[in-house]
Amino acid sequence: MRVRPVPDSYVINVGDIIQVWSNDRYESAEHRVSVNSQKERFSMPYFFNPGSDAMVEPLEEMVSDERPARYDADNWGNFFSTRKNSNFR
Repeated sequence: MRVRPVPDSYVINVGDIIQVWSNDRYESAEHRVSVNSQKERFSMPYFFNPGSDAMVEPLEEMVSDERPARYDADNWGNFFSTRKNSNFR
């Protein structure tokens, strides 16, 4: 889906860990870029991953009786390698 940014704003693609921490309130995006030959574009990638031995699960504030946890606690290294090596979309 094409994103039409608001002028003078930022477009931020969140990754897998934000999806887990937010209990699916923020969805990880598959990031693809189209070149626009008419207008300059500036990208600044920043990648954040916890240590491979860190346990990752939805944050307590994102879980309730109405919105139960959608993810079990998992080792980040296991989660990341499984996600990276799959055909998940």
